[in-house]
Amino acid sequence: MAQQKHISSPFFVFNNGISDTAVYKTHQKQAQLAAQMGFNGVEKNRLDNFDTFYEVLLTNNLKLYTIYVEVNLDEEKAPYDRRLEDVFKKIQGTQAMPWLYVTSKKHKPSSAEQDAIAVPILQEIADLAKKYGLKVALYPHTWFWLETVEDAIRVAEKVNRPNFGMAFNLPHFLATQYYGGENPDKNLQIWAQKARPYVFALSINGADYPPASSDRGKVWESLIKPLGEGNYDTYAFLKTFWDMGFTGPVGLQCYNIKQEKSIHLEKSVHTWQAYKKRYAAGK
Repeated sequence: MAQQKHISSPFFVFNNGISDTAVYKTHQKQAQLAAQMGFNGVEKNRLDNFDTFYEVLLTNNLKLYTIYVEVNLDEEKAPYDRRLEDVFKKIQGTQAMPWLYVTSKKHKPSSAEQDAIAVPILQEIADLAKKYGLKVALYPHTWFWLETVEDAIRVAEKVNRPNFGMAFNLPHFLATQYYGGENPDKNLQIWAQKARPYVFALSINGADYPPASSDRGKVWESLIKPLGEGNYDTYAFLKTFWDMGFTGPVGLQCYNIKQEKSIHLEKSVHTWQAYKKRYAAGK
């Protein structure tokens, strides 16, 4: 009889899955929704109202796993939100970590010559996080300066801090592969192996690939769907990392999903549970 494989990765929901509607405007409503759906925790979008949001999470028995924070290479004096250290003090010793999206209007996406600007900033953040026992991850984002998995690996290698890594984001991986004329099915194993030492978190969702439209305003309609929908094999994506021993948090991307939140979130949680059972059964 095959040995059962236990999955310890916690499952959390992005902030865009629990906010942005009249029904879920308050932190309390957002936290209640995440808890009722069965998530282990949530993402925080930037640092505004952090203290009240964090307290509400704790009272609803939820964990904070990631915080979406910008690093802007064009801002020489304050390239990141200086409230970050106060947040680190609040979350010290927990699993929570900022995942940093790195932007620039002056420099093109993936322009490695700007590593000389980015790396010292990122080292500063990593060293600050280390004081509080925390990790930091890069968040590759299509059309931003730090755009691809390859970018994140290159920069993480140069930052060279044990508490500094990256997230491997399914929709952005698919998008950058698509716009680069690459084959994501062929290349996933290659990039997952290269990223393996640095992957602190994953983000997943359902997806149709290739997208129905290459238009920047429409591409996410194909590449971000409720988990379990679409023709892309998200389970195979997860299995790739679980087979490598990944045990970190997995986030549910919900950007631009039009269904009522409780409906698509429930669908995604059920799919997540099915994925875990499937993996445990060795399938």
